[in-house]
Amino acid sequence: MEQWFQNTRGLVIIILAVITGVVLLAIEPGDGFPTAASSASGGDTATVTTVTTAPLSTTTTVPAHPTIQEGSTGPDVTVLQQRLNALGYNVGAADGSFGAGTKTQVIAFQTAKGITPADGVVNAATWTALLANPSSSTASTTTTKP
Repeated sequence: MEQWFQNTRGLVIIILAVITGVVLLAIEPGDGFPTAASSASGGDTATVTTVTTAPLSTTTTVPAHPTIQEGSTGPDVTVLQQRLNALGYNVGAADGSFGAGTKTQVIAFQTAKGITPADGVVNAATWTALLANPSSSTASTTTTKP
C-alpha cells in the first residue's frame, strides 16, 4: 500500500494542480479581482493601473524516493546525506552508505520536525520534510501617470 502511495503521489499532486487551475479560471473578474487597465479622458493626462498578483500558495512536487534505513546504499542515501548536511545535521562525507552516524542524524531531524516515529527510517514523511522548499508569494501594484 505504501509503495502504491509513493508511486501515485505525483499523479495526485498534478490532478490537484489542474483542479485548482480550473477553479481559478472559473472565477469571474467581477468577483473582487481587478481587471486589466483603465484610462480617464478629459485632458492631457491618463491614468493606467497595472495589477500583478502572484499566487497565494505554491505546490512543490517532491520526487519519489524509496524508504531507506541503516544498511541502505546508493544515490538516494547520498541525496539524504547531502540534504542533512545542508540543514546542519552533520553526517560527514556523503558517501552513499547509510551507517550509524546517518541514522543518528536522521533521528535528530525527525525529532526536530515532529515526525513520528523518530526511528531513523527515512519514509515518505521524512523525505517530504527533508526536501521541502520555503515558498513565498508576492503581489505588486504599479500606477503610472504619463
